[in-house]
Amino acid sequence: MRIGLFRHGVAEDVARSDFDRRLTPAGRAEVARVGELVYRAGYRPGCILHSPLVRAVQTADVLRERWPDIPVTTLDALAYPVLDDILRQIAGLSDPMLVGHEPTLGNLVARLVGAPSGATPLERSAFALLDVDRIPTLRPAMLRAFIHPALAPPTS
Repeated sequence: MRIGLFRHGVAEDVARSDFDRRLTPAGRAEVARVGELVYRAGYRPGCILHSPLVRAVQTADVLRERWPDIPVTTLDALAYPVLDDILRQIAGLSDPMLVGHEPTLGNLVARLVGAPSGATPLERSAFALLDVDRIPTLRPAMLRAFIHPALAPPTS
């Protein structure tokens, strides 16, 4: 099983609530550039699951442009830092890509690779790809790819 983790792009600082913070134009462009690198690297998710927070929904929408035939669904658990709930809900899925937030995604990477909590934070618009034997895991996951947004510079 491959699990892709994509942190939402840069969002506006001020909104009615944290839930409603939208991607900035620069955040949307950065997600598109990193998504293009992920696509060109050959990764194809089985599904895209995103947090219900607006910036994650918008990030998933941008990513869906690369894989228009992949199902996209809200996974409420991605809005909360309860890793066991997230893992339980993705256990039977084929190669999910999770779109969410810090510290949840970074702690999920740490848990799956056997690192201490907080050891693997993801920058906004960063992507990590893990090979996992199964959930619950029998051995640490293998980090197969990591794409930092600095690897996807703006086009001029």
